[in-house]
Amino acid sequence: MPQIKKILFPTSCSENAKKSFRYTLAMAKYFGASIHLLHVCEPNIDILVPSVMRFRLLQEQKHNAEKILNNWVKEFEIHNIPIKKEVEMGFARETIAAFANKSPEIDLIALGAKDNNSIAKVIWGSVISKTVGAANAPVLVIPKGIVFQDIQNMAYVAPDIKNWRDIYGRVKELAVDFDAKLFVTHLPSADFQDFDSEEHVVLEDYVSALYSFSYNANLHLLVTFSVARNSFKSMFRYSKAQKMAFNTTIPLLLLRN
Repeated sequence: MPQIKKILFPTSCSENAKKSFRYTLAMAKYFGASIHLLHVCEPNIDILVPSVMRFRLLQEQKHNAEKILNNWVKEFEIHNIPIKKEVEMGFARETIAAFANKSPEIDLIALGAKDNNSIAKVIWGSVISKTVGAANAPVLVIPKGIVFQDIQNMAYVAPDIKNWRDIYGRVKELAVDFDAKLFVTHLPSADFQDFDSEEHVVLEDYVSALYSFSYNANLHLLVTFSVARNSFKSMFRYSKAQKMAFNTTIPLLLLRN
């Protein structure tokens, strides 16, 4: 079993976030891990406010955010899982990865996928992209309404890159740790001609075709890798990965290459 002892769960303290936190609680119990709750509070102080007053107002805002976080997590304290709570002032897109990198003991970052309107999905997608690109720890995207299950079947969603064999080796080790059956999936354009395995699956796309395959194969986990781009496109190497994060119905583990 993989060594996961501390899970970072960034939360907006919304009702929807509670669904993915329940999954995270079950996962923490499975691994014997603790949870570090992070609520990122965006400053709402006018730039024209004098600096002395601005500091006091920011402190008040942070104090109120701490109250919100404490109330949000109250219903989960009966699970007897160690939970540490923290509020950071800033913007989620930059703060989550920076916070995780300051805490090298964090083994996994768990993020719930957004399930509301398309604009919110794009905004949250940029948070996921930035976190994956900048954080040292792997990121798990948790879809809406999913219930934690033992990882018995998993699939490597292979990116179309030349060094896929090196990456595949890391995913295979993860499958061995879970004692799970591993499928290797890729698009028709990928160069997997000399890969001989009965678990080798070619998919037309990483949205609807992946969804159908995940359901038919009873998958419990998808795993893929990300490679950062330059400039404002510093997201995933291939946009399909971001679509997967938006639309996945299976937990999606995003690893850094």
